[in-house]
Amino acid sequence: MEAKLNPNKFVRVHRSTIVNIDRIKEMHPLFNGDQMIIMQSGKKLTMTRNYRDKLKTLLGNF
Repeated sequence: MEAKLNPNKFVRVHRSTIVNIDRIKEMHPLFNGDQMIIMQSGKKLTMTRNYRDKLKTLLGNF
């Protein structure tokens, strides 16, 4: 599934979650180095440290 998605628009934020970066509304750091992602729909997701650098590269910085 992940291989079929545009890597400039979709990023894995957790081992079971892939998001469209255009739908990210907010991001907040958590105490353990993870990030809380709030989607435009209001859904809250946790991004683990393992996937942080890929998203940071796509967004420039956050």
